[in-house]
Amino acid sequence: MTNPGDSDEWWKQYGGEGVSPEAGTPSSVPQYPTAEPSGYPSAPQYPQQSAPQYPQQSAPQYPQQPAPQLTPQPQQPQYPSYQTPPPVAQPYPQPPNYAYQPYGYPQPQGTSGLAIGALISSLAGFITCGIGSIVGIILGVVALNQIKQSGQEGRGMALAGIWIGVGAIVLSVLWFVFVIIAGSA
Repeated sequence: MTNPGDSDEWWKQYGGEGVSPEAGTPSSVPQYPTAEPSGYPSAPQYPQQSAPQYPQQSAPQYPQQPAPQLTPQPQQPQYPSYQTPPPVAQPYPQPPNYAYQPYGYPQPQGTSGLAIGALISSLAGFITCGIGSIVGIILGVVALNQIKQSGQEGRGMALAGIWIGVGAIVLSVLWFVFVIIAGSA
């Protein structure tokens, strides 16, 4: 069954409606009717039932109430329009500065006191003929080790204390050599 129009069953089922009698060619397409057909023999036919009729009851009648009297509302006073001033921009408070510290490292506790002592004693070495410079070098080395372990600040001051102490000792030695050479001549 390649084309519904070519079959006798098609013709029998629809009773020839919508198909022109001239369309005997195998390539013809059936024409569908525009109005609904009166009935199809293949569909089951059921008897028509009507809806049961119930006696009609009327709605109870209620007495009509009069409409309420509306009293006029007193006029509200009209005030002049008040414009609010634009809001003043308040600066946001600064968030607290939380420094990120990886696990296991302590937070720095400020500048190392040994680094400050190393710088001061090394500078005093110029006045004390190198004795303060020796103390400054020792304090500077200890301060560098403490800064490395604790994470404190002051590495630059500790290095400056060491270098100034070394320079003060070198200058003191050169001064003594110059004095000895000048005294023997």
